Amino acid sequence: MATDYISRRFHDLDAVRGLALLLGVALHASMSFLEPQVWVIKDASSEPGLGILFYVIHMFRMTTFFVMAGFFGHMLMDRRGLGGFIKNRLIRVGAPFILFWPLVFAAIVTVMVMAYAPAAGSVGAPPPPPPGLTVNTVPLTHLWFLYALLWFYAIVVIAKLLGDITRAGGPLGRMFDAVVRPLVKSDLIGAVLIIPAFVTLYVSPSWLAWFGIPTPDTGLIINSPALAGHLTAFGFGWFLHRNADLLGHLAARWWAYLPAAGLGTVICLTLVGSVPVVAPVKGSVHPVYLALYLLTGWSWTLGLIGAAHAVLKRENPVLRYLSDASYWVYIIHVPVLMGLQLAVRDLSAPAELKFAGVLLVTVMIGLATYQTMVRYSFIGAILNGRRSKSKTRAQEVTA
Repeated sequence: MATDYISRRFHDLDAVRGLALLLGVALHASMSFLEPQVWVIKDASSEPGLGILFYVIHMFRMTTFFVMAGFFGHMLMDRRGLGGFIKNRLIRVGAPFILFWPLVFAAIVTVMVMAYAPAAGSVGAPPPPPPGLTVNTVPLTHLWFLYALLWFYAIVVIAKLLGDITRAGGPLGRMFDAVVRPLVKSDLIGAVLIIPAFVTLYVSPSWLAWFGIPTPDTGLIINSPALAGHLTAFGFGWFLHRNADLLGHLAARWWAYLPAAGLGTVICLTLVGSVPVVAPVKGSVHPVYLALYLLTGWSWTLGLIGAAHAVLKRENPVLRYLSDASYWVYIIHVPVLMGLQLAVRDLSAPAELKFAGVLLVTVMIGLATYQTMVRYSFIGAILNGRRSKSKTRAQEVTA
């Protein structure tokens, strides 16, 4: 791996990671307008175009995020060693999960109570009792990605320890590189990366085809399709930093990946329909659709990474700021978003206008609180590293 790939800061991939998080805000903002209801808040209006937006974002967003998480995870391990890696990940990922999950969950429950409260002067039916709290019912909310990352980091730490003890880590890594590098350069890597998710989804009798890889937001045991798909993405990102010169190949091929992703999306929507289907898939199209769906998602991911590496050669202050802020914005956005969706749900306005307004206000609240309450505080130090107003950006301590 070339020296500049070892020492440089990847502003382009920082932007991709931030984009994946911010797209999550747009995805959740669209959900109150889907028909049938799939979200706690159901708007009086529905809009098929927002359903398509949800479908496309959900295709690739978390795959892209976990590729970036694996990439930057290996970079951190490479630079700081095992001990530094563990300490950093506990601070940057473990602490935010422990600190913010109770607050976010309490805020979401508060909005839910408001959403289903009976009208003034009327007597509503008592709400059903909450389900018993078990390992399968713990509500991880949208912060499930932090929980999953902690498991993935534990896996690579164990693998690193075993590799060092047995001295097999180096040979196995080189053997893996020798297999995967030609697959990336031949553009066949996507067909291999889909295999774990394809197998687990194909044998799942309850797979909801329209919704892709099921979100593991409930329960401490990650569902097998999400584990297979997201751990594969994380592992590929880990490999990609080991061979970061391959970013040049992706940068030279984004023009092929992104049109292929667009075409695949159109075909998938033609096969499954543009309206959400909340029922298990049936029929002979199942394996064809499944393979095409997963391949299309990886085409989006590889194309976006390649395009960012090709276009974002230099640091952009605006993108750098948004990348830094995206972590905080994503952590707090769901209760804020739900509150705004509740406020506008009965307004007689176009769904597109309400969607845009809710999304814009949610992001602006996130950015405003990041700047005034987080960026230079102990919270910002936990999320993104210590910053001082009296220092230049180059002098800030970040990780």
